[in-house]
Amino acid sequence: MSRGLRRTVLTAVLLALAGCSSVGPTDNPVSRKLTWFSYLNGDDLRSGCGKDGTDRFRLIFNADYNRHVRTYDIVGDGGQGGAVMEAHVIEATDLARITPADPLSAARGSGATTRLTPAQFAGFVSRLREDGAFDTPPNGLRLPSNGFYWLINGCRSGQWFFTAYPYPSRRFTEAGFPEALGRIDPTGVAFPGLPAPDDAPRTLPGSGQLADGGVFFELQVGRNGLVGPTAPFGALLSALAGE
Repeated sequence: MSRGLRRTVLTAVLLALAGCSSVGPTDNPVSRKLTWFSYLNGDDLRSGCGKDGTDRFRLIFNADYNRHVRTYDIVGDGGQGGAVMEAHVIEATDLARITPADPLSAARGSGATTRLTPAQFAGFVSRLREDGAFDTPPNGLRLPSNGFYWLINGCRSGQWFFTAYPYPSRRFTEAGFPEALGRIDPTGVAFPGLPAPDDAPRTLPGSGQLADGGVFFELQVGRNGLVGPTAPFGALLSALAGE
C-alpha cells in the first residue's frame, strides 16, 4: 500500500473511531482500541454520574502503552459500604499464547475481580483524597503514550472528577494510592519497574523510532478531562502515518 493511500485509510478509520464511546472495562482488544480515549476520559462514568447515587472510580496506569497498561474499575455497592473492583493488566503481546481457537488471546491481558470490604473501600477513597485525586487536574499536561503515568477519573458523591499523575514528578512519587492499590490488586501481576527519572520518556519517539512499529499518541489534560477528541487522535494519526 502506498504512503498516500495508507494515510487516507488511516484518516478515515481514526475519524470513525473518534465517535466511539466507552461503555466500561473490556478484555476484548478490538473493542478496547476502538474506545480507548473515551475510556481514559471516563465518558461513560461522566454521562451517568449522579443518576443512581453510586460512586465509581477508574484508575489507569500507563507504563509505555505498547508494553504494559493496567486498569482498575471500582464500583461502590451502595448501602453496604463496600465495592467491587475489576482489574486488567495488558502487557506486550506474547505470541506464544496465541491459539487457533482465540487468535486475539495474546492481547486480552490478565483480568480479575474482587470485592472490597467497607473498610478497604473507605480507606482507599481516603487515600485518593489525600493524594489530591479530587482536586483540579494539572491543566495543559501532555502525556506521551511511551511514557509512565496514572490517569484517574470517576464519580464521587454525584460529582465527576479527573486527574493525572505523570512520572517523573513529585505528584507521582509522593502519591500513596499505588501502594494501597497494590495491596488489594486481584491480578497477581507485578507492577513493572520505573526507569530512572532522567531516562523516562517525556515526548513521543522520533520519526526513526516510530518506524519500528507500535501505536503512539499523546494525551493532553485540560480542566475538564482530556483535550480532544481531535488532539489525541491527531497525534495518533501522525504517528501511524509515519510508519
